[in-house]
This record gives sequence, structure tokens and C-alpha cells, in this order.
Amino acid sequence: MSSFQVWARTTPLTDYFRESLTTRDGLPHNTINAITQSNDGYLWFATWEGAARYDGRNFSLFGRTAETGLPDLGIRAFHLASNGDLLLGGSRGGMALVKDGRWQHLPAIGTLINDLLRDHQGDLWMATEGGGLFRLSKDGIRTQFTAKDGLGPSVIYRVLQDKEGLIWLATQQGLYWFDPKMPSPVFTLVATDAGLPLTSVFALAQTAAGELLVGTEQGAFKKDGSGFVPLHQQLAGIAVATLMLDQQQHLWIGTINRGVMRLSDLGLEQLTVSEGLPNNRVLALWQDKELSIWIGTNSGVLRLRDTPFTNLTTSKGLADNYVRTLLQHQDGSVWVGTSNGLNKVVGQQIDPVPGLDGNPVSALSLAQGPDGDIWVGSYAEGVLRYRNNQIIEHYDRADGLVSNEVRALLPLADGSVWIGSSGGLTRLKDGQMQHYHVADGLPGEFITALHQSPDGRLWIGTGSGAAVYEQGKFQQLDLQQYEDVHYVFSFYQAANSADVWFATDRGLLRFDASNKVIKQLGLAQGLPFDKIFAIVAEQDQYFWLSSNRGVLRIRQQDAVAITNGTLPKLVNYELYGESDGMQSAQCNGGSMPAAAALNRGALWFATSQGVAMVEPSRLADFVVKTPPVVVQKISADGQIYAGSAAIFPPGTRRVALQFAGLSYVMPTRIQYRTQLLGFDQHWVERGPQQVAEYTNLAPGAYRFVVSAAYPDGDWSAEPAQFEFVIEPRLWQRTDFIVSVGLALLLLLVLVYRVRMLSVRHNEMRLRQQVSEKTAALQQQATELRQVVTEKSALAEQLRQQAEAFALQAREDGLTGLANRRAFDEQLAAEFARAARLQQPLCLVLIDIDYFKRINDTYSHLTGDAVLKRLAGLIKAQCRDIDISARWGGEEFALLLPQTSLEQGREVCERLRHGLAQLEWQDVAPGLTVTASFGVAVNTGLLHYEKLISRADTLLYQAKAQGRDQVCG
Repeated sequence: MSSFQVWARTTPLTDYFRESLTTRDGLPHNTINAITQSNDGYLWFATWEGAARYDGRNFSLFGRTAETGLPDLGIRAFHLASNGDLLLGGSRGGMALVKDGRWQHLPAIGTLINDLLRDHQGDLWMATEGGGLFRLSKDGIRTQFTAKDGLGPSVIYRVLQDKEGLIWLATQQGLYWFDPKMPSPVFTLVATDAGLPLTSVFALAQTAAGELLVGTEQGAFKKDGSGFVPLHQQLAGIAVATLMLDQQQHLWIGTINRGVMRLSDLGLEQLTVSEGLPNNRVLALWQDKELSIWIGTNSGVLRLRDTPFTNLTTSKGLADNYVRTLLQHQDGSVWVGTSNGLNKVVGQQIDPVPGLDGNPVSALSLAQGPDGDIWVGSYAEGVLRYRNNQIIEHYDRADGLVSNEVRALLPLADGSVWIGSSGGLTRLKDGQMQHYHVADGLPGEFITALHQSPDGRLWIGTGSGAAVYEQGKFQQLDLQQYEDVHYVFSFYQAANSADVWFATDRGLLRFDASNKVIKQLGLAQGLPFDKIFAIVAEQDQYFWLSSNRGVLRIRQQDAVAITNGTLPKLVNYELYGESDGMQSAQCNGGSMPAAAALNRGALWFATSQGVAMVEPSRLADFVVKTPPVVVQKISADGQIYAGSAAIFPPGTRRVALQFAGLSYVMPTRIQYRTQLLGFDQHWVERGPQQVAEYTNLAPGAYRFVVSAAYPDGDWSAEPAQFEFVIEPRLWQRTDFIVSVGLALLLLLVLVYRVRMLSVRHNEMRLRQQVSEKTAALQQQATELRQVVTEKSALAEQLRQQAEAFALQAREDGLTGLANRRAFDEQLAAEFARAARLQQPLCLVLIDIDYFKRINDTYSHLTGDAVLKRLAGLIKAQCRDIDISARWGGEEFALLLPQTSLEQGREVCERLRHGLAQLEWQDVAPGLTVTASFGVAVNTGLLHYEKLISRADTLLYQAKAQGRDQVCG
């Protein structure tokens, strides 16, 4: 049973997903002479170092061993007979037959075998390198045919029997045919006047309609009536090594030195080394039961597989593979923003879009204005406005923009444009800019997403939460209750719904417009991961969610039901990644928009390796079915057993059974379950593990069964089985056990009687001893209880003193924050950790402005109150991973792991504003308190002391510039 349904659409060769196998992956040799797939599902590769059997994960090698009986390692040819027998032929004329996992040696013929054929009558034909043609009749009689029998060439490459029963020979000196039913075959050479050149013929194939195809040193030909015609004009003069027709009857052509070609309704396509083929010399072609194409070359195997996803990368003309943003224009074209330029995609045409002064634009965001103009937000060049692919406006810091890093754009019908940057939110109207910051009600300065509802409300996503702008005011949304959401990467709103969905670093949030409440779909509700970058919809039925781990597809109705509380958990979903054709499962976010649903139904996603594209309408072509499963290897105490049953000797202690699901689409994701009937009561879930081991099994008969399935798929309808018997030792036999049991019973009766007499005698003596000892023990117990009580009280007093001393050594007694000593230890550890993980680490030094004046003017008690209140503000603003301490008299320190300089400044600004807004009248009338901040990060620093020095310098700079400010 195949894992994929046959698809009707022909996929271009360039869109196939490619995987290669070489000796690094376990192949014994990189030259692949032949490929086939046995009926049980194994793939077989013929090499000069033996036959390699592949189960999707591992290779099993078969060469010159007692098991195979082959005279040499080299394997040249396979033939899969109609009854399922696998025939192998190779060096020194060696032959073997594999049936039901068992090897049978066939007599060698002494010369290299190029090809094998079991004809309709059951006779075996062997095409050889220098020995002509051999026949092994079903009666065991071997005959050789050479020039004396009318067969001129001694080198025969291929042998094929057509639907009419005639056998065709591809030889070094042309194409021959004969009728095998004749007592003495008459070999006929196809003459040149039949349209076939008199040259070496290397390959033969037959279409489903019975047409004969011939590959020669001078091109490929098709039998047409009594003659032959060229197969395709572009194949003229090309040396064809092998031919194969796939299930769609597309012809695959392996060449001597020009790679592989395919002739289909798309014309003649070619794949060479420059497109990923291991070598341009192609020796073998095969289509497996899951419709993958396997190409054997002189340098390994290439596998081609059609997948749901295709990719747009630099190899097809994209400016750069790191794609951040996508947008479909109203004219149908798609704009792609990368880290190294813009592209405009129209159909199959990919054109570059010019940047400033001929330099590429590092794009972060895209938007279309009501007039059709394209607005582009860049990483370092501000905002650009395009019309007819030309820049007509440009805004950056020099024009008043607060930051040139623009991650979100929203042009509106009134002619204004909202610009979200790393430094805040800006409204551009008629060339004038109005800026909004945290002080105006924004939750953060780092703007990541913008969206306008049909009712006119503006939704703003930041790195510190979300807000709504309505009637000239910002209203922050409380997202901390949803597992402390920080980043809101994008918004989605269906055309017919008032609900707004948020893609965040804690899953999906849904603003339920009817109740004006926010609901969550996150890890706790069954989402497989936290961080979601973009949301696009498929026909109002599915949500497609991009992430760092691939693209997730969920039902919209499930998402609504979970957020409404009518469905407890997300169970059904599909996660697409690299095994589904994506060049990289790492999608990009923090840019707007990072995904696009095109008018024709395709979905495009920005990734770190180009644009990943999927057409949901094609997903039915890739329905994963249940993989077949086999028991590969059985061992008992190290002894290997073959077949479907075995008898293990007495005393067998360890039985190991190795199994495999024979699917090559996603073999590492196959799950297994086993049951040993006679031992296990229920199925045992094995996950991806492929071995079951049992130790110290009791003698008896057992049957081992194993099933395989893909995640969320069905288990094997026909589990693989293996039956075995463990023979008992003498003392484990039933008659021996019964005899010994009776003898033991008599002995026990005798021992019991003697023992009872002794017990009665001892009972009286023990009663007297117990009475005497009981009184003494009661006195001792009373004394011990008194001693234990006294020691417990002393131990508790010592413990409390030790805790008090430890707390005093590491905690500031006034503020409750860590003291300088504890902070220095944590700074050193966090600095080393950040350097090891290459993460940013931000250090903030805080100094209360004019603190001595506060002490002198009011009192030291007032100064202490100021210190404690500032410490409380710092604690309230810190995350769980942040570290705060009282650094010195009026100085505080704050350590922010995984925090950039920009984010650190944002934290300081929140603290500075929060300090300014504190009410001090209850401490001292007329008292005001401000502070100065020095912010530094570990970039380029080799020791944490340098980080302290940099932050200290910046703190003094803040004080020198007038205090009550942040420098960093």
C-alpha cells in the first residue's frame, strides 16, 4: 500500500523535494547499478560492495557470505519475479534468490551478469558481460547462447519480454529479438533500415500500452509498427543508460554523462549535478510504492519526492533566501521583501525592485495603499513609497522618523500612514509626523504589528503587549494573565467577523467582540508550541500558523470552540516542515506581513530559506497512509534466527526482536506498538523505538506482533508476526515439578510436627522474659523522649540562626534586594552563560539624584523610605529571570538576561517614568525623587567587569547631562 495517493498534476522537476544517500549514510559503495523494491516494502540497491537493503533508516548489507552463497560482493542486476521472488546477479556470474526473507544460492555462470529475466514460461535468462546469453530452464537445465548460435555480440546489457511474449536484447552491437517458445531460439538483429542506428543499446522499457522504448548510445527511440522513430528530437545523439516509466507514464531517462531527463506533458526536463544530482552518470532508476523517484548514479542515490510545499529561493531569482515579508498587490503580483532586496513576482517571472541609489533594500514590512502604491519598511533606511516599481517618497530619521527600523505599516483611506518602528509609533499625514510612545499609553516602543478593524479601531502589537487606539486615546490590553504575553507578532480578522486574533509568543489570543474579552489557545490548550508569527486563513475553514518549527494547520472551528470553552483541547492538527518540502521549517516573524493568502488560493510563508508555498487544494494528494511493517531480525542470547517461527533452547534468557515500518516519506516519525501474546496483556507503545527485548521469559509458546503508524494515523491492518517456543529445562517440565512438589509436601508435614513441639516449649520461657524486659524498656523510653525533646529545641535554634546569618550575608537588610556580594556572583555567572549561548545581557546601574540633599533636607529616615520604595518599584518591573540588587548607598543594579540594548533602554524608561509618577507626600511633603540610569550590554566584552565599567561610565554621563535620564 502506498503512502500517497496518485496525483493528476505533473510537478516540475525543479519543485521536487530532494534527498541524497551516499556511503556516509550507510551505502557500501556509491556506484548504484540497480534499484528495486521487494514485495514486503524494502528498497534494494545493487553496488560493487554487495546488495544494500534499506528500511528508511538503516542499511542491511549482503555480500559474499554463507547466507547468500554469492561468489563475489559485486551486484549488478535485480529482477523481481511475478511471484514476488527477488533475483540478484553480479560478479563472477553469481546469482541468488530471496524468498520470504530467506536466501537461496543459484549456481554461478562464471561471467558478470548485467541483467536477469524470468519469462512467462518460468525460464530464467541472464544477460552477461562477454559471455552472451544464458538460459536456466525451470527444469534446471542451463544453456549458453553465443555467436555460434546466431547471437553475434557477447556483451548484452538488458533483456526484456514484451506483452506478446517476444524477448528483446540490448547489446553492444545493436538490438536483437527472439521468440523464447521456439525449441532453438532464432536471434534477429533489428536492421538500420528499420530506423534504429547500429550502435550500442543500453536500455529497454515498455509502456503500459505495450510500446517498446529503446535507449542507445545515439539517443532514444520508440517502436512504431515494424520500425522505430526517435523519441524526442532533443535526445538525438545523447547516450541513454537506463529508462523507466513512472505511474503517470512519464518517461525518465538516465544518461551516460548528462544527468537524468524526464519526458512528460511538461516537455523534456533535465536534472544535472548543478541541480543536486550526485553525478551526471545515471545507472539506475526506480519509482517506489510511495511514488518517490530514486536515481542511482556513480556517486550515490538521489531521491525525488513530490511534496505539499514548494519553495521560491535565490536559485529561481529571489534576491536573498532570508525572507521577512510578503504582500500580494491588487494587480495579482506578489512582493517579496528579503534581507538583501525586494522582488516582484508575476506568474513565473521574478523581477528585482530597485532600492535607494542602486543599493538593495533590507525589507522588514510591506503594505499597499488605497491608491495602489506599495509602502516598504526597511531595516535601516526608514520608509519607502513605490509607484510603478519606482521610489516616489522616502522618509527616515532626517525627516523626523524616530527610528529607521520599520516593522509595520498601515496606509489608511484618509491618506495617512501609520508607521511602527523599533522606537515607537508614528502617524504620517500630508508630510507631517506625529509620534506616540509609552508616555502616550503604548505598552512598548518596539512596534511589531498594526491592524485596523472595519469599525475604525487601530490595533497595535508591540514587544511588550498590545493596545487599541480609539477616539484619540490608547488603551493597553492586559495580556499578563495569558502566561505573560510579551510579543504580539500579527493580527488576523475575517471579513465577516468582528473578532480579532493575535499571533503571540504565547500562542493565539482571540478578542471576542461580543463579550469584549480575550481568550487563549496556547500550550495548555493543546498547541504544540508557544510562539506563533503569522495567521492566514484557508477558505474560512482552516488557520495556517507560521512558527520557528514549521507551519501548523488547525480547524478554525476548533480554535473558536476551544476559546469558547466548548472544546477542552486541540487534538487534531497538522504540522508541516522540511519533510513536507519546506527548505527550512524556520519561518520568520516580527515583520508585517510574514505570510500571505493569495487570490488563487495559494499560501506563502516567509522563511529563513526563501518563500515556502503550499496550495491547500493539493493536500488530498498527499494523504499519509499506514506503512507496512516487518520483523527484521530475531536473536535469542545472541543467536540469529530467520523465518517466521523458531524454537529456542532451554535456558534462553534474552530474546530481542527488531522491526521496521517500510515507508520512506517520514521514516523517523513512524510509531510502533508491540504485544507478546503469552506475556503482555495489552499493547506496549514503543514510540519510534524499533527493538523489543524480553528477558527471563518462562518456557512456553509465544507470538510476537508489531504494528506501525504515522502520528495521528491508523495502525497497521496486518501486523507483522513472529512465533517462537522456549523449551523447558528438566526441572521446568510438568511431570518433574509434580514429583518434586509431592516430596516437598511430605517433608513439610514432618518438619511442621517437630517444629510445633519446639514452639510450645519456648512459648512459656519467652512470656517470662517479655514481662521483665517490658518494664525496663518503658523506663528507657521515657528518658529518651526527654533527651530528644531537648535536642530538637537546640537544633531548631541553631537552624534559625544559620538562616539569619546566610540572609544577612547576601541580602540588603533595608530594601530586601540582593546585596553587592550576591549580585556580583550572579553577574559573573550570567555573563558566562550569555557568552556561551551568544545571547545579549544588559546591565543597568541606577543612582538616585541628589540623595544626599534628601537626607540632609528631610532626614535619614526619609532617605531610607525612598530607598525601600524605589526597591519595590524595581521588583514590580522585573521579570522572573531578572536580577536586582542594592549596589551601594543610593545606587541600585539591575541585570536583564536575553535583553538587547534597545529593550534595556525601554525597561529603564518604564522605571524612570514609574519613579516620576510615585506619590511622595506620605513620606515628606514637597519631596520629589528622580534617578539617572546607565545601560550597557555585553556586546564585544570579554569580562563582566568591563560591562560594569561601561554601565558606570554611562551612569555618570547621565548625571553629567542633567540627571533624570537614561544613557546607553
